[in-house]
Amino acid sequence: MNKVFTPHHTLADLLMDLQLAMQECEIWHCEQPSIDAMQSVEPFCIDTMSFEQWLRFVMIERFKVLIEQGMTLPNRCNIAPMAEDAFKDKPSHKVRKLAECLIKIDLHLSEL
Repeated sequence: MNKVFTPHHTLADLLMDLQLAMQECEIWHCEQPSIDAMQSVEPFCIDTMSFEQWLRFVMIERFKVLIEQGMTLPNRCNIAPMAEDAFKDKPSHKVRKLAECLIKIDLHLSEL
């Protein structure tokens, strides 16, 4: 059976992979940012939250809304380099899958 996957379906699968990778890295269960922290206008909310908080509560949630509502997905993404810097102190074997997931998301959105 030949199934056609839209860019939205592919992104949903990639986000699930990212969640699993974050769980394996033991960074999924991070503190939910405050309402004030969510109002940040800085890239990656770097001034108000950790990168793992941004991934879980900002990026993933925003992408879920775009997917659920069938909205236009961004056509450019460059998250992986930020993750490499943010997680440089974590063991590489734990972060490798997480980095691979983010690279796949970056590439997928850049191909749209």
